[in-house]
Amino acid sequence: MYKYKGRVRLILFFITVLIALLCFRLYKLQVVEYDMYSSAAFRQRSRMTPIYHKRGQIYDRNMISFTDRGNEFIAVIQPAMFPRDKQIWDFVARALNTDPDDFINFSAYNATPVLYRVSEQIAEYFIENPVQGLSIIERRKRTDSSMPAAHLIGYTDETGTHGMAGIEKAYQQILHSENAVYVLATTDAKELFLEEYGYQIRKNKANEPLGVKLTIDYHMQKLAEEVMDNMVDKGAVAIVDILNGDVLVLASRPGFNPVDISQSLSDDRQPLFNRAIAGYTPGSIFKIVTAASVLESDFDSEITFDCPGYTMVGDQLFKCWNYGTDGHGVVDLITGFAQSCNSYFIQLGIHLGDEKMLATAENFGLGSITGISEQLIPEFEGLLPAKNDLIGDGNIANLAMGQGKVLVTPLQAAGMASIIANGGIRHKLNIVDCIVNNGGDIIRDLKNREWERAISRETALRLMEMMEATVENGTGKRADIGGYGGSAGKTGSAETGMFDEERPIIHAWFTGYFPYIEPKYAMCVFVEDGTGGGTTAAPVFSEIASRIMEWEERK
Repeated sequence: MYKYKGRVRLILFFITVLIALLCFRLYKLQVVEYDMYSSAAFRQRSRMTPIYHKRGQIYDRNMISFTDRGNEFIAVIQPAMFPRDKQIWDFVARALNTDPDDFINFSAYNATPVLYRVSEQIAEYFIENPVQGLSIIERRKRTDSSMPAAHLIGYTDETGTHGMAGIEKAYQQILHSENAVYVLATTDAKELFLEEYGYQIRKNKANEPLGVKLTIDYHMQKLAEEVMDNMVDKGAVAIVDILNGDVLVLASRPGFNPVDISQSLSDDRQPLFNRAIAGYTPGSIFKIVTAASVLESDFDSEITFDCPGYTMVGDQLFKCWNYGTDGHGVVDLITGFAQSCNSYFIQLGIHLGDEKMLATAENFGLGSITGISEQLIPEFEGLLPAKNDLIGDGNIANLAMGQGKVLVTPLQAAGMASIIANGGIRHKLNIVDCIVNNGGDIIRDLKNREWERAISRETALRLMEMMEATVENGTGKRADIGGYGGSAGKTGSAETGMFDEERPIIHAWFTGYFPYIEPKYAMCVFVEDGTGGGTTAAPVFSEIASRIMEWEERK
């Protein structure tokens, strides 16, 4: 008897535990997780149209946001409630800049809400003069046509859910969140709109998204782009902080509207192409490398060569930029550099040899990534000629003055100037600083703080003297920034081998740093199809540098 009582008690105990677990589960489903399952069930019988998807912000180095800087208005049409009136269709279609035929299939069986962007003026009109089945909603505007650094920031899809290019795409998992606002149309099993439920606005709440903090300076980027819009049709500007390798400006022109890229897709000028990280023939800015090769070796840096306006290498005629005159005469290294004398550098390069020039080019970071690709921003690594490409003095002559099989990006060229202004130290370049929360607290540090010596301090000082002479009395006079501490740099006019009808296409370069006294910034200006480095790129350098220094004085 007692034996059975023990078993009964054990069974009753297990039954009690099971009932308790069942009650707990029911409580969790009905109370704790009610909202989640209710929303899920509701969505299964609803036609959902996303109005707004909250994303993490993209900040500059001072936590100034590039994104979500304003609001916009959305017209939401509820098809099941929209009038079947041709006159109203025509009126609304004109206001929404669409075709009245878009409304033909609206019905209780085609009830999914439809969104249209509208101006503030149109939004106010419909608020004051309501139309049945049309609502106006205000939402945060992810971007607009005036956003700086569009090539870098990128853009999202229409709903703001997915990043499609740039930082928006590369850091999608960081910036994305499930925080969203939807407009819902409830239907039955046959997808017939249930009028008693109507159209509803639903919010989906989730964890706050994280943000991405860049090294870009919002105000410097905006200043550079304003100058480019007035002075550069196609080209790029890159500015680097010489002390740590932070990329402060990365601009490309022509620009594009990140709100609507459709027109840019068919534009022959390729506005979506980021020229700041693309490779181009460097022309005479490569003479920085050739000069550094001399200074870093036991070669006689005091050697002089004669420039009659041209140089013969075998049976090849290489022209100096003042061909047809008496040339530069007998010049030394500093004069040859300041005057960008092809004759001098061709003869110097042949005496020096290709191996030393290539080794120095690699030390400057040419032919390799700058570091931003490690932060998920794709970049072209550039190009240096192979040994087989440099057989014969003619090919070495081309290398010495930056022609032939050599390609450099504007960002790499800014990096070259940064190395010189920083006493020969080469930093890994950074464009992404860290991942942050809404309060600006660092969640994950992404900066690369690696550095190495690229050239000796003595070589850097000599190159600084040459770059200063280039601006003071050489080909870079138009890059001078006068009372803002002066500037220094090197011009380049690169032959491309391409022609516009019979006119040769030449790319214009100026890479340098400012101010000359206590340098802070290295900048490269590249102008595609410019007339020459000294006439096209140098004035852009001067204007941007002057505006930045003036802005810093006002801060």
